[in-house]
Amino acid sequence: MKGTRFRSVLRESLGSIWRECRIALTPVPKPEKWVFIVGCYNSGTTLLSELMSRHPDISGIPTEGHFITDQFVKDFDIGLPRMWVDREDMFRLTENDDGPDVLRLKKEWGMRLDLSKKVLLEKSPPNAARTRWFQKHFENAHFIGLVRNGYAVAEGISRKGDPKHIKDGWPIDRSARQWARSNEVLQDDAKHLKHFTWVKYEDLAADPKATLNRLAEFLGLPPFPEAAYSDSFKIHERNDSVRDLNKVSIDRLSPEQVRTVNQVAGDCLRHHGYDILEPKD
Repeated sequence: MKGTRFRSVLRESLGSIWRECRIALTPVPKPEKWVFIVGCYNSGTTLLSELMSRHPDISGIPTEGHFITDQFVKDFDIGLPRMWVDREDMFRLTENDDGPDVLRLKKEWGMRLDLSKKVLLEKSPPNAARTRWFQKHFENAHFIGLVRNGYAVAEGISRKGDPKHIKDGWPIDRSARQWARSNEVLQDDAKHLKHFTWVKYEDLAADPKATLNRLAEFLGLPPFPEAAYSDSFKIHERNDSVRDLNKVSIDRLSPEQVRTVNQVAGDCLRHHGYDILEPKD
């Protein structure tokens, strides 16, 4: 038993030493642009990141950036997976905050990026609360705010939850609040950003070519190759194509859950142009 524990500690120590060596040897990334995809959990940020990473001038981190750095608190580490708004004080950063070690953060991300590319791409839902800080510290930062129908998002957050922390998922009122508050923060902070654009998940699903090429224009890049939006892809361990999954999620909501989403997130739904649903008793 003691030997097993010793070997485990030794592996962890060697792993930490190896990681620190890699960080030290990684150059600080200096792209033409940093691009951040930001939005609430379950809004399609993974899908958009996967598609955009297929552009020949873009290198995207193959996972959420906050998973591979020790510079940001992780939502699941504090028992709040997919629910950062419950501790907004631990996630919100503006240009007036000191924040983490910028050079270390860039190098941690740089280890997972092709630094020869013009544009480096990162996506993490909690970064919706940090856009102003990123603008100050990351060169020529551009932000893509992705918004999806709040009914579908709230259902997904409640259903997925995290069995390690939340046995039966999140209550629908907290999930709806996560969606609404995440978009409110993003909307307010966007007023301070030099380069920001909104994208709707529904537009991306309906016409990925037009949406991606609008983003290419926003970033000053040539159009996306056809393979970026026509080929299937692997997302969350599932091979799939680009399609709108809203109806599947919304149909899972009970009439009482619909009422709750209306009460908690109705104003935000209206602001982003989503119809308010009538509960079907």
